[in-house]
Amino acid sequence: MGKTLAPVLWLEIGDIERFARAENLASYAGLVPRVISSGGHTHHGGVCRNINRYLKWAFVEAANCAAHLRTQHEGHIGLLYQRLAPNKGHGRAIIAVARHLAEASYWMLRKREPYRPPRIHNPSSKFGQARDTSDCTKVSG
Repeated sequence: MGKTLAPVLWLEIGDIERFARAENLASYAGLVPRVISSGGHTHHGGVCRNINRYLKWAFVEAANCAAHLRTQHEGHIGLLYQRLAPNKGHGRAIIAVARHLAEASYWMLRKREPYRPPRIHNPSSKFGQARDTSDCTKVSG
């Protein structure tokens, strides 16, 4: 987060215990879209107006820096941005990265541990786990 954004986040979040879940912190920061649902149709709108603007600014700035720094370009945050930006556009991709950072910040503060990128799983397997093919034999017919 850096020397400028970390104090802003710390002061604006306050006591992490007041948020029951990571999603609550992301919503408080204005990083979750409004969901409008009627008649089986769901529409994702803009964010609510009653948010913590300083917290949103800090997370969006951190997301911009993390997505565009060369040192983070091949890291988890950079890859998340690169995956979302072509289809969603820069603005929505940065908000998604900022939400990821908000939820990661929640868990870091709750568990009092440093950031750990999520584990990479094999999306081609049924349950997200790589198959063990060491005991399979090749049958030719």
